[in-house]
Amino acid sequence: MKGCLNMRTQKCYAVRSNISEFLDIARRTYTEIVDDIAGMIAQLAEKYSLPLRTSFSSSRGFFIQMTTDCAALSSDQLPSEFIKVNLQWQGNG
Repeated sequence: MKGCLNMRTQKCYAVRSNISEFLDIARRTYTEIVDDIAGMIAQLAEKYSLPLRTSFSSSRGFFIQMTTDCAALSSDQLPSEFIKVNLQWQGNG
C-alpha cells in the first residue's frame, strides 16, 4: 500500500517506542488491524479467484480494488459479499 496509508503509518511511528506504553499498544493494534484487513482481502481474492488488492484513501478509507475487463465481468456477476460496486472506466487515449 502506498500514498495516504503510508503517510498515516509514518505519523503513527513518529515518536520512538517506549516513550508511552499506551502509544505502543495503539500502534501495535493499528498495525494488526491493517494487516487483518489486507489478510481478509487476500482471502476473498483466493476464495473467488479474483485479482483483488487492498486500497486506501483518506476520503473512502479501506476498499477493495480490482482491475478487469468490464465487458467480461459485470457487477451483478460478483459474489453477494461485494455490497457496493463502483465501476471506473479508464480510457486509453
